[in-house]
Amino acid sequence: MRYPDAQLRANHRPSELIPPGVHPGQVVVIQAAPPSYAGKILLTLTVSAGTALVIVVLAFALQTIAAAAAAAIPTVGGASVSLHLTRKR
Repeated sequence: MRYPDAQLRANHRPSELIPPGVHPGQVVVIQAAPPSYAGKILLTLTVSAGTALVIVVLAFALQTIAAAAAAAIPTVGGASVSLHLTRKR
């Protein structure tokens, strides 16, 4: 037999599963359902999507803070700072 529960599936009941004083033909062995991975997969997808959303929000917030700081620096110290976004062609 290849699998650990093959004896149970073949209707062979181990003696430790049969209560004392009960005829083996009257015993019904109930097998547990196979494990479901739907919850674990959904949790992984939710955590991944949440992490990606947090990264996007942080990037947007840092960009806004940098632009605000660049606009505020000339009024504070008299120096001018400009942000240039160059595009490679």
